[in-house]
Order: sequence, then C-alpha cells, then structure tokens
Amino acid sequence: MKFYKPLFSIIVILVQLILSLIDHFQHLEWIKEKEITDPGFLDLISYSVSYDSLFLFVLIIGIFEMLTKPSWFKTAIRMLLICIVLGTQFSGLIPIKDFYFGVYNTAWFSAVAAFILLLWKIVKYADEKGTII
Repeated sequence: MKFYKPLFSIIVILVQLILSLIDHFQHLEWIKEKEITDPGFLDLISYSVSYDSLFLFVLIIGIFEMLTKPSWFKTAIRMLLICIVLGTQFSGLIPIKDFYFGVYNTAWFSAVAAFILLLWKIVKYADEKGTII
C-alpha cells in the first residue's frame, strides 16, 4: 500500500489532536471547578465528551485520505476534513442550533464509511499479494 502525499492529512490530524488535548484540559479544569463549588453537581448531571471520538474520526478519515490516489475524490476528502475541524472549532459562531452535533454526526458517518473503504483497500491489497487464502 502506498501513501499519496500524506503531509496534508498529517497536519490536519496533528491540529485535531492539539485541539482535542486543549478541550480535554479545559474539561478537567471545569470538573475540578465544579467539584470545589458544588460537590454533588457532577452526580446529578449526565454529560458526554465528544472531543476524543472526534479525533478518532479525523484520524480514520485522514488515513483513508493518505491511501487515496490524487483525484477529485481526494480533494473532496480534504475539504471534508477541513470542514470537520473548522466546523467543530467555530461552531459557536454559527447561528444554527446544534451545529456542532451536525458536524460531529457528519464526521461519524464519514469515518464509518472511510473505515469500511479502508478495510476494503487492505483486503484488496492483501489479495493481490496473495496473503489471503
């Protein structure tokens, strides 16, 4: 299997990793602050964290983009990656209710599709090399 111009995807994956780490540390600070001010508050609420799975989605899509030959499809995947990273980062500026979760769900669906296509490429490559019985 050959990587086709992987620099773009590597940069986008690293940017998303940095943004996810920043969100993680802000979340830890928020939890620490809530434990000090209201100890029973965290037991009463149910909150979900999406920055960790968002990084995995960008990673899967980025790996699939690296393995795709240069074409209009590769350009579309790159635009999707940029829209995911920028859309989640600046979702507070967009006056659409739950815009963040719309981008998140799009990333989820795209990552599942990219994962299936990635598995297909791996199986096809292994079959060409004769490693599958």
